Amino acid sequence: MSPDDNIILLVDDDQFVLDILCEQLASVGWNHVICATSGDQALQQFAAHREKIVLCFSDLSMPDMDGLVLLRHLAKQGYRAAICLLSGVSDEILHSAAGLVSAHGLDLLGVLSKPASTSALQDMLDKLQPRAFGRLGVSVAELTPPRLAAALQADEFIPWYQPKVDLRSGVVVGVEALARWPLVAGGMIGPGSFVPALEAAGLAEALFFSMARQVIADLGAWQRQGIFVKASINLSMEDALDLDLPERLLHLLDGTGVQACDLVIEVTESRLMVQRSLAMETLTRLSMMGFVLSIDDFGTGYSSLVQLVDLPFKELKIDGSFVQRALAERKAEAVARISITIGVNLGMRVVAEGVETEAQMNFLRSCGGTIVQGYHLARPMPVAACTDWLRGRDPGTKQSPVVTGAIEVIAGDAQPARA
Repeated sequence: MSPDDNIILLVDDDQFVLDILCEQLASVGWNHVICATSGDQALQQFAAHREKIVLCFSDLSMPDMDGLVLLRHLAKQGYRAAICLLSGVSDEILHSAAGLVSAHGLDLLGVLSKPASTSALQDMLDKLQPRAFGRLGVSVAELTPPRLAAALQADEFIPWYQPKVDLRSGVVVGVEALARWPLVAGGMIGPGSFVPALEAAGLAEALFFSMARQVIADLGAWQRQGIFVKASINLSMEDALDLDLPERLLHLLDGTGVQACDLVIEVTESRLMVQRSLAMETLTRLSMMGFVLSIDDFGTGYSSLVQLVDLPFKELKIDGSFVQRALAERKAEAVARISITIGVNLGMRVVAEGVETEAQMNFLRSCGGTIVQGYHLARPMPVAACTDWLRGRDPGTKQSPVVTGAIEVIAGDAQPARA
């Protein structure tokens, strides 16, 4: 059932379609639905109910203001809830539109062709539950610079861990850690809300070091229990412009027993061109110190191959969108296969994110993929639960001196990743 104060917004110029959607949503427990037959009406509804809207189903082909223009306006007006595209256009156009939605920084829940079945709508709502409810209705007071700084000082932002598995052996090879902000009163503010606020307040680097300290501590505790995994920390390009960052990160390792080679520094390729010379200096020096560099969301940026040639990356991460679309779209399949081939031929560890089905696992295995992670394997969990999960799934790790894998700390899901 939908929470009483959460609303779904439906946008379609066909009233009959809206009536059918309302009936379908009511049949699965969603009675709090508002409708708009044009882009202008949708913007008015958003202005009136913005704090309660958790999902917007939008058609693409509408007169006066089509769906893509509407989504651009919503992004400019600070829309933070989920989006689902619903249209009768071709799959290729629909998925191109999905890429544009993501480019606007909106949370794309999925795409559906019209007419959508009730089961397909239910699948979308199932995805919505963990992604949206925790972050909506966030008080503005929680996201002010003083409140964010206090939360960082108190280590309120904590890592939750999602396991990674070697496709060839089935052995657990590591975990990915995702930044979470649990509230004392219950619930959780998602990274889709707090990361942009931290960046706007100039606190992104403080989040990086807060997470790094905690992950290093968890990694050290695991090592003392005989669990050996590498730890990968996501670094924004703005942070890479700090030329003192390598020494500061190295200093965090003092007295912990954790070595630089135990940490993987993960960067998102689409942002590598920002003041590139400074970023290249920081990243290259990190590599010289023994940290391992990983290129994240491979295939989504503008100069992927240039980055692989110019910087000493040792790990390549396939963006989850290619994994999830590969079985339905020829182009996505080709990109995934080629990306994996590039990584393997360069001697890099290849990690595929966002694996949600056994069929996707089989596809990646057929491409020569090596490491996978996603909801099909396990959802993110607190450190204590993850420790128990690792022991129960792979007791043999206790005797292993080295396990190839990574712990990735990301300041935004979700992927959201999709966490």
